Amino acid sequence: MTTPPRGVIHDLGYRRFGGRRLDDGAITRELYRNSVAQAFGIGRSGKAKIMPWLIITFMAVPAIVMGALSIQAAQVPAMDAPSNYFSYPYWTQLLITIFVATQAPVLFARDLRYRTIVLYFARPVSRTRFVLTRLAALATAIFLVIIVPMLVWFACALSTGVDSGMHAQRFGAALVGVAVLSLVLAALGGLVSTLATKSGLALAAIIVVLMVPSAMITMALAITTELARDGLGALVASAHPFTAVAQLVSGVFGGPAVNPTIPEPEGWLIGLAVAVCIAWVVLPTLALVARMRSVASL
Repeated sequence: MTTPPRGVIHDLGYRRFGGRRLDDGAITRELYRNSVAQAFGIGRSGKAKIMPWLIITFMAVPAIVMGALSIQAAQVPAMDAPSNYFSYPYWTQLLITIFVATQAPVLFARDLRYRTIVLYFARPVSRTRFVLTRLAALATAIFLVIIVPMLVWFACALSTGVDSGMHAQRFGAALVGVAVLSLVLAALGGLVSTLATKSGLALAAIIVVLMVPSAMITMALAITTELARDGLGALVASAHPFTAVAQLVSGVFGGPAVNPTIPEPEGWLIGLAVAVCIAWVVLPTLALVARMRSVASL
């Protein structure tokens, strides 16, 4: 009796793929594009679009007001048009925090909660590249939410013709600060989201992590200002992303502080402000990569 052959592959007539196979870079670019779109609710349900675009609308209001003040100030010789552009993200940090808290879980928590993360790693993309790509996408979304209204304010200021060079210098300094702040907030938001994979819990945790210390540090800075302890005030300000980046902008690029209680770094304190901001970016990012590696291997 003849034994039937085993392991035979039958041609069922399916059409074979004859196109060009994309490399890892194409996968990374598509993951980045899709992640940025998700952060703004694009490609998601109508309900998912409400919060990001509501925050964008609310963020536009202060920019319109500040732009109007710039135009009004230019019409009064005794007044100088406001130009401390980094004060915009500093004073709207509640809105920015809400955006981070609602969108970071979308990019980092849902895939872990529903175990769809394994589908990404079925393709030739490493865990580190996946985390860094999602992190870059979230940072890009945060950056756009902040910088677009600031551009409105900047355009209004330039239209007045009052010291455009000073406005451009201050806006460039704020641009660097917003970029650093976006990276820090994205890393912190992503890390908290991977620790609390439920969206509601992650949202509340991110708001607590960012806003509760902010209120405490504001009170502590007021005390150090009354005591005239600038060195201690610089250390206190380093303990929160918004005040740490505010110190970086005022110390490295000059100009007034966004809040009178935040000391303007001088000498070695400028180096401290730079080191602190680097640590705020690097340490949460490393922790996020390590966390994703551990949970994705389960």
